[in-house]
Amino acid sequence: MNQVSKHRARRYFVLILLAVAIVGGCRPQPPTSIPAVPLMPAQEVDSNGETVELILHFVHEGHEQIEKRSIPATLAVARAAILELAKGFVSSKGEQKVLPPGTRLRDIAILDGIAYVDFSREFRDNHWGSLASELDTIYSVVNTLAEFKSVRAVQFLLEGSPISTIGAGAIDLTSPVRPHKVAPEFYQELNAKLTAAAGTSLPWSSWIRREERLGFREGFPDRVVAADTDGDGIDELIFTHDKRVSIWKRQAGAFQQVWERKFSSRPRTLVVPIDSGQGYNLVVGTQEGIYIFAWENGNYSQLGWQGIGGALIDLVAGDTTGTGRGQILALMGPNGRTPVKSESTSIVIWEWNGETYIMKREVEFNAFKILTADINGNGADEILAFNQNGFTVFSWQGAAYVEIGSNPGAGCEYASVTTADLTGDGQPELIIRDGQSPHIYVYTWQQGVLRKLWQGAPTEDHLGWEIFVDSWVDGYPAIISATREPGRYFVYSYIQDKWEEKLISGSGGEEVLALADVDGDGKAEVIFRRQQLLSSPTKWIYVGWPGA
Repeated sequence: MNQVSKHRARRYFVLILLAVAIVGGCRPQPPTSIPAVPLMPAQEVDSNGETVELILHFVHEGHEQIEKRSIPATLAVARAAILELAKGFVSSKGEQKVLPPGTRLRDIAILDGIAYVDFSREFRDNHWGSLASELDTIYSVVNTLAEFKSVRAVQFLLEGSPISTIGAGAIDLTSPVRPHKVAPEFYQELNAKLTAAAGTSLPWSSWIRREERLGFREGFPDRVVAADTDGDGIDELIFTHDKRVSIWKRQAGAFQQVWERKFSSRPRTLVVPIDSGQGYNLVVGTQEGIYIFAWENGNYSQLGWQGIGGALIDLVAGDTTGTGRGQILALMGPNGRTPVKSESTSIVIWEWNGETYIMKREVEFNAFKILTADINGNGADEILAFNQNGFTVFSWQGAAYVEIGSNPGAGCEYASVTTADLTGDGQPELIIRDGQSPHIYVYTWQQGVLRKLWQGAPTEDHLGWEIFVDSWVDGYPAIISATREPGRYFVYSYIQDKWEEKLISGSGGEEVLALADVDGDGKAEVIFRRQQLLSSPTKWIYVGWPGA
C-alpha cells in the first residue's frame, strides 16, 4: 500500500470509529488498542423522536430467539446492538444472558464487510464454559451484526489483540466468523468434530508398570491423604475409614500400619506444614473439635486440640501471612447445622508458633468451599472462597484480608479445585472442574488479574469430580481427570505452549485415590483401587509405579 492509500485508510478508520460506517478502497485493519470503556448506551442524536429498529439474535441452548427492539436514533447503531445483546432476553426459564458478566465493549468498527469487535478480557475469562454456551455467545454476536448490510463476518478481538477461542475451541476465532443458522444439529456436528480430535487412547499398563497392594478387612477406606508426617522424606498414607484414622508406611518393601485413632464422629483429615521445609502435622477435624497430631520421639502423639463453635464445613492448610509458619483454616457455619446459604459462614485461623497452634483470628467469609495457594507469587498463600456466585481471591494485607480478584466461572458447590504450576514459571495455576460444566478450566494470575489460560474440549466421556496433578511420564506437569466411567482418565499436559490430551483406559475399573512419593525417590506413585466383588473378604488398595 502506498503512502496516499495509508493516509486514506487512517482517515477512513477515524470516521468508522465515529459513525460505524463502511469504507471501500482500503485494506481492512483491526481497530487500534484504546482504553476499555464499559458497555454503555450509544450516543444519541437529535432525531426529533425518531427511532431505529434493531434485529437481535439471542442464541441459547442451540435455539435462536429473534427479537426486534426500537431504540432512539443513533450513529453508533452497531454498538447499540451489542448493548442490547448484553441486556439479555427472557425465555420460558427466566432471564437469560448471552454475554459473560463484566464484559465491556472496547471498540467496534466495520471495514470491507468485516465487523471488528474488541471486547474486554471478561469476554473470555468470565465465560460460563461448555460447547453450547460458547456457541451461544459467538453466534448471538455474529448473527446480530450480520443483520447490517455492511457486515458479512465478524472478527473478534480481546483487549485489542487477536484471540483463538473463548472456551473449548468450538469456533476458531483467529479469522472472521460468518453467520450461521443455529440448530441443535449444528451443535452436535461441532461437538463430534471436537471429540474426534481428542488425543491418543492408551492402556492402563502404559501408565502403571509395577504394583504393590494393602489389604483392609473392614472395607474400602473413605479417603486417602498423603504427606511426610515423620520428616524422613518419604510420604505416609493416611486412611480414613468410618470414624477411624490410620497411618501406613512403606518399610522394607512392604506397607505396615504404624498408627491408628478412633473418633466419636466422622473425621476429616488434613496435613499442615509446620515451618518451611520441616514436614507436616496431621490435623483431624470432627464436629467435636480439631485434633492435631505430631511425630515426636518415634511416635505419633496428640499435640493439641481446638474447640469449634459451629458446624465444620471445610478444612484447609496454608501460610496466608507469608511468615513461613503453617496455618489451619476452618470454614465454619452456624452451630449444629451446615448453612444453606454461604453468607453465614466464617473462617477460623490457627497458626503454628513453634510449639503448638494458637488461634490468630476469625473472619467472616461468604463461602461454602475454600482453598489456599500462592497464585500471585508474593510468597504468601491467598484464600480462594467459592460460593454460588463464583470464586473470590483474598490476600493478607497486613491487617486484613483484601479482595484482589474474582471470577463467576465456577460457582458450583460440587466443583473440584486444586492448584499446580503447569507452565513452569514457578507460580501455581488454578485448576477447576466445575459441576455445572463438563470441562476442566485453568486460570493463571497475570497483570494483577485472574485470566483463563485454558479450557478443556468436550469429550464423549462425562468427567468425574476428581482431579489430580503430577508430572506425566514425559516429565511435563499434567492434569489427571477422572471420567464417570470407572477406569478411564483424561491426562492433559501443557507441552511447549500447547495442550495435549491422552486417554488412559483400565479394564479393572481403576479409581485413583491419591498421589504420593512412598519410596522417597522424588516421584509420585499412584494410589488406586479396583472394582471387587462385595463378597471379597479383603479390600485391596494398590500402589502403582508409573513408567519412566
